[in-house]
Amino acid sequence: MSIEKQTLRLLLVEDNELNQKFAMAVLRKMGHTVEIAANGLIGVEKFKEKPFDMILMDIQMPEMNGIEATRAIRQLEELEGQGKHITIIAVTAFAMDQDKKNCMDAGMDDFLAKPYKPFELEDKINNNIK
Repeated sequence: MSIEKQTLRLLLVEDNELNQKFAMAVLRKMGHTVEIAANGLIGVEKFKEKPFDMILMDIQMPEMNGIEATRAIRQLEELEGQGKHITIIAVTAFAMDQDKKNCMDAGMDDFLAKPYKPFELEDKINNNIK
């Protein structure tokens, strides 16, 4: 019996080009479609423009960091009032317990420390599919 893989529409909010390329290669190999936002501000705008199944959010970015972007997205969801909740996974080099707590307090659903291996990213995504 084979398990059919689900194809997701992912938003990758990441400012580092090397990290973007690595994540894109992994995610596309998994069969997902991916859009990139180079900072949190762009990420929030893309979230407003079209639906995504999940967001992979870096924390340390220019203009608007991942914590601020997550809070903005959660506020938008609340304003819509339709009970929608997009899964947001923090993907960050800041991997101390307090960093993880800050991400969760901002409304993120899960946390993946950089650097990560492709299977770790795949596991995080698969464990968070709703």
